[in-house]
Amino acid sequence: MNRLLLLLLSVACGMLSVPALADSELSCEDYAVSAKAVRTRADVPRFVQCAYEFAHEVGFEEAKRAFHEDSRWFDGRIYIFVDQLATTGDESLSLVYPPDPANVGQLWGAFPSFGSDLTAEQHRIATTFGQGWMYYEAGTHVPHLRDRKATYVMRINWDGIDAAIGSGIYPADLPGGCRPDRVNAWTLDAMPSDERLEEFVTCAARRVEADGYFAKVELESDQRWSNGSIYIFGIDLMGNQVLSGRKIRVNGTALHEWGGKDTQQFLGRDVVSIGDAFGDTYLYYHAINPSTGNVQRKISFVKRVLAQGVPVLVGAGYYVDE
Repeated sequence: MNRLLLLLLSVACGMLSVPALADSELSCEDYAVSAKAVRTRADVPRFVQCAYEFAHEVGFEEAKRAFHEDSRWFDGRIYIFVDQLATTGDESLSLVYPPDPANVGQLWGAFPSFGSDLTAEQHRIATTFGQGWMYYEAGTHVPHLRDRKATYVMRINWDGIDAAIGSGIYPADLPGGCRPDRVNAWTLDAMPSDERLEEFVTCAARRVEADGYFAKVELESDQRWSNGSIYIFGIDLMGNQVLSGRKIRVNGTALHEWGGKDTQQFLGRDVVSIGDAFGDTYLYYHAINPSTGNVQRKISFVKRVLAQGVPVLVGAGYYVDE
């Protein structure tokens, strides 16, 4: 019998066995699945299944603690949740919810999205198919801002409670999912934070990955990427600045983001090699704020990408008032 027939039979019997990892016989240990490793849509079902297996291995109380506290299962926007299955939010209890543990044990209430209640949609998918994707709009860490989210859920018997275990990802975190209306220089300038900075740099880095050095014109001139005190910069692994949205020029050459290739303000630390080795890093230094003309403290985030096969550190930062 094929997998679909087996799945339907198991649902009909009221018992759902643990499905195999998608497209592979590898185990969760082989995949080293963790919240921090969830970077694509395909990673989400693997992450959820490993959480499913983990709960049965260690027990529900330990799993509940781990899902709320351990970095393997909770990393900012990526986390595991468990909800009681019900046809309405007025009957669905939150069983695990790392972003706000105070919600655990509370009823979710109505959650309208795209013409129906999300709780009813979760119940329909979990009880009919055992597992699957849900699409809806959810709150973000930015006040009053809602964004699209895709979440994968699996039906689970959670310590005697018919429930759904799941995790989701925002399209903005996926390749090609960067929306100009929410990822841009003016938003970062108005509400600077590490989370928005990482998202901004990640989206710019994808432009470089897609277009190579041809992305230079857009990243230096488009106000989406260069506005006020916020701008994108790029540095190759020899320390040469290859792009900069900063408007200050000396003899037609952009001032280096860090003041020079010797990077003395880092006390000789080879920050270029660190960015190359780690793939993405935070940097803390002083730079000229183009909005004020003053030298100020700056927190930057850089990502290593390939432009026409050449490694480049693409970054941006926000200024901290002295």
